[in-house]
Amino acid sequence: MSEIIVNEIGRFNNYKYEPMTNRIVNLKGISNADLDEFLAIAHILDSNYIKYKFTTNIDIRILGKK
Repeated sequence: MSEIIVNEIGRFNNYKYEPMTNRIVNLKGISNADLDEFLAIAHILDSNYIKYKFTTNIDIRILGKK
């Protein structure tokens, strides 16, 4: 992912990008997930044509470019 996108995602308090696993991790757990931040991150990824999928903990796994 580009440095610009990583920096945009870094602004969020409840999600963190992990470059080693290529995931955006929900730091609050599934029951306390911040859905506004989640949707904002999904919008950033969609706007930049980045393919991703959701995991069970409302984490986001980056799959590549669309």
